[in-house]
Amino acid sequence: MNIKMTPQGGLIYLTMAAFLIAAVLLCDKKNRHLGRGFWFAGFAAAVASVAYRGFHTGHPPMQNLFEFFLCMAASLWPLSLLSKKQTGLDTAFQDALLGLVILFPAGFVFSAEPRSLPPALQSPLFVPHVGSYVAAYIVLARAALMALPMLSAKAQTDPARLRQLDAASRQTAALGFVLLTLGLLLGSLWGKICWGHYWQWDPKEMWSLATWFVYCAYFHYRLKNGTRNPHALAVLLLLGLLFIILTLTWINLAHTFKGMHTYAS
Repeated sequence: MNIKMTPQGGLIYLTMAAFLIAAVLLCDKKNRHLGRGFWFAGFAAAVASVAYRGFHTGHPPMQNLFEFFLCMAASLWPLSLLSKKQTGLDTAFQDALLGLVILFPAGFVFSAEPRSLPPALQSPLFVPHVGSYVAAYIVLARAALMALPMLSAKAQTDPARLRQLDAASRQTAALGFVLLTLGLLLGSLWGKICWGHYWQWDPKEMWSLATWFVYCAYFHYRLKNGTRNPHALAVLLLLGLLFIILTLTWINLAHTFKGMHTYAS
């Protein structure tokens, strides 16, 4: 276990503690107001952690998985707030837990050793491209978690609740899909500028495209079948989340997948 006895580690563990306390308090209706306070405090600590990392390394903290996960955790609170306004569904509890899960690898698994920015990443497209994926992955993970209760027997007996979950997950997935598409297009443009080709058939590129196709399948199924089979819609969103997890972890870390994006690990 890679415990970090540094200011960076302290900020990560402070964020995790705030997220955990927020999740516990948000479970109780009497303490929800206090829970939201800890939820916001966790966000503030996460932003401080990202800012400290950027100051410490001297470049935008999006170079590797450690930094990527820090940015994902810091983006959760505003995205959760935006989602509540857009869908009417309060997901603060699940988002606080999601933040805790996201920060666990950053706090206990990935190395925090600073690295210089490779020449390939020294581009104006670095932040927009990676930032699009940071936001897309978080938004799509939230869409999958919104859809998860649709698989329960309880939801099947409550049509109004089922429609609410389906509408919220669809709207969230739509935003995530736009961000995912933007990240894919920016990456292709960056590849053309940096390597001379829009597409390299790199393992990371291929899995990113495969993830994009899963969400294409989700929206295609919706257009063709509507909401007649909510189970299938939920399963497709969960499948998309699985592809995101594999693209982020296995493809980045497995030694069998060497390619142009190996610096990401």
